Amino acid sequence: MNDLYDLLREDALQLSSEFRKASIQGRGTSQEIAEFRENAVQTFLARYFPFPHRIAKGKVRDSFGSIAASIDCIICAPNHPHTVSVREKFSLLLAEGVDSVVEVKPNIADKTELYRALEQGLTVKKLRRRTTSLLHDSSPLCEWAKRVPFGVFSMQCKASPIETGFEILEFYSSRGVEPLDQADFIVVNDVCVFSNFVDKSLNPWNMAEYPNQVGWFYEGWAKDSLVGFLLRLHRVAHAGIKLQEDVLPRYLTPSAEARFKVVDLAYKYGIYKQLQGQPDFNAAEAQRVLHALAEGG
Repeated sequence: MNDLYDLLREDALQLSSEFRKASIQGRGTSQEIAEFRENAVQTFLARYFPFPHRIAKGKVRDSFGSIAASIDCIICAPNHPHTVSVREKFSLLLAEGVDSVVEVKPNIADKTELYRALEQGLTVKKLRRRTTSLLHDSSPLCEWAKRVPFGVFSMQCKASPIETGFEILEFYSSRGVEPLDQADFIVVNDVCVFSNFVDKSLNPWNMAEYPNQVGWFYEGWAKDSLVGFLLRLHRVAHAGIKLQEDVLPRYLTPSAEARFKVVDLAYKYGIYKQLQGQPDFNAAEAQRVLHALAEGG
């Protein structure tokens, strides 16, 4: 496990470098900069989800007539048809053959960019698979498995990461979005992973000290955030039943003694809103509280 963690730390450094180089390579053209950055994330994913998986970009559609917004990185399952054009671009992406999708947003410290990504995610969550990877349609996770998993990959968030977590909660609360239709995860390279657990059986931090066992959690992976990224991609509702167990999860799962700060965001957000109502609560106090809330469970 240590060797894999070390390798992924190097990958994290390389991704950071690729994102900086993109600003030079695509100088003057925001679309080219975005494409260089998307390519960097696609290349990373292709190494850890090799053939017969394929990494694509575009709009996923379902058999009920829904079409999602265009997404930067789409992990096609081995059962997806090879519907590519002469330039090796997918012309048709089908929900039943997509394992997960990841939108690349370099800086979600900008709430506008964060919300733009989450809006795109809502279009993905409108898709429905007719078939799932579950053995029984009566499973309580059946509705979860019918949806296409959606995540965001970023390089930057707020200086106090938990503040970005609160903005995620505020986005979904203000729109009345059900947990099943929210993003599955949001990754910030070298910082953290925000995870949405719609059922307590999906929550690996399912321990008594957390008031909520479902909902959004902050995971302080720090320099090992790519480990958390891959682990979340392996724990989503896959497009189909796997014939054998995946190799990576056993190597990615952190040992008990190596675990980091995990924060129940909804619980801490409630505390924060109470403090905000106090008359002496100002900007400086807000930052102090945000840093403090990120400590402990």
